[in-house]
Amino acid sequence: MSISLDKNSQNAIFVSMKKTIPFDNTDCNSIRNYLIKNQLEWTYDYSEEQNEETAFFFFAGTHKGKEVIFDVFLVPLSIHYMALAEEMADQEVQKLFPEYQGYESIDKLSEMKMEEIWEKKAEIIAEIEAEGDLKVQEFIEIDDSEIDEAQSDLMVLLTVALNVDEINKEVIDKFVKEYKTNTLQLDENLYSFSIEDDLD
Repeated sequence: MSISLDKNSQNAIFVSMKKTIPFDNTDCNSIRNYLIKNQLEWTYDYSEEQNEETAFFFFAGTHKGKEVIFDVFLVPLSIHYMALAEEMADQEVQKLFPEYQGYESIDKLSEMKMEEIWEKKAEIIAEIEAEGDLKVQEFIEIDDSEIDEAQSDLMVLLTVALNVDEINKEVIDKFVKEYKTNTLQLDENLYSFSIEDDLD
């Protein structure tokens, strides 16, 4: 049985959902005030899905002598490795199947053709893993390109990959503490990981 909602009901549900987000995730002052009010070192970005493989969160700190809010996307290094392997395999598959132009072209191809493409992609990823040429290391990518020096309300984007089994509160606590105290030491060793063949 399907349930249809009129426009007023839909709007009411949307407003209710918005109320569950305790701050404006696009406003630095809103985030900072929430952190101060609740005596928090960091807070999840409640508009994003959080799990053991990804975390989106904010914390306050300084960057180039300015008070900023760091907007962080944090993943285990193994997930970063998997993403790179899939990207490499996707590029190779597009050479073999010109009609396939990435995920946006899936709906344009037959189920049989897509099955053939997925099988080939799985083979390529297995080859990448077996050859062991793909290596990754912990990193922090800083994007402050949107900062206007005249602004007082600044947000810096951090993309981070750490060699941990999963992302949890303890991992985030440690990262934020070490980043803010300038004691964070990234592991410079290179790693490969095992990837399951199931790409679905």
